[in-house]
Amino acid sequence: MHIFIFAQIIGLIAWGLLVYSYYKKNIDEILKYQVVGGIFEVLHYFMLGAFSGLTVVILELIRDFGYYKAKNDKIIFILTIPVYFFIGYFSYNHFMDLLPVAASCVDGYALTNRKKIAVVGSIINNCLWLIYDLYCGSYVGVIAEILFIISNIYVMWIDNNKIKSKKIVNSV
Repeated sequence: MHIFIFAQIIGLIAWGLLVYSYYKKNIDEILKYQVVGGIFEVLHYFMLGAFSGLTVVILELIRDFGYYKAKNDKIIFILTIPVYFFIGYFSYNHFMDLLPVAASCVDGYALTNRKKIAVVGSIINNCLWLIYDLYCGSYVGVIAEILFIISNIYVMWIDNNKIKSKKIVNSV
């Protein structure tokens, strides 16, 4: 029971660092906080025995660093696809173990796109992680995913309203 509570605290630190990273203006600072947050997230899933989530988070850290360093995000995404299959195959114990793999594939593809595709991909990614977090007992992760889903829906709503207002102004 103590490990479970400690795992939730570690997860809270991970998500706190991730959210804090969004307030940084310098890309190096953002990356630094996201990497440290990712390390806490790996520890969180390890303590919960959620090895599929753990290995996917490690791959996401490597992939996102590749996105940061490379000029072509799509090549990095394509190079990670075989690794996702490898993770899915070797971490499979239950159907739910495939959810982080699928979520990360959707997320990787969405990150190589802009605007609405990225936001929709992020919502799908967060929904898959939400289900996985419920399955493995990452209650801090569940709360964080719900907040991310709500914020992405809000972003889509704002963008949709901007498009509608431009159409109205242009038609006058």
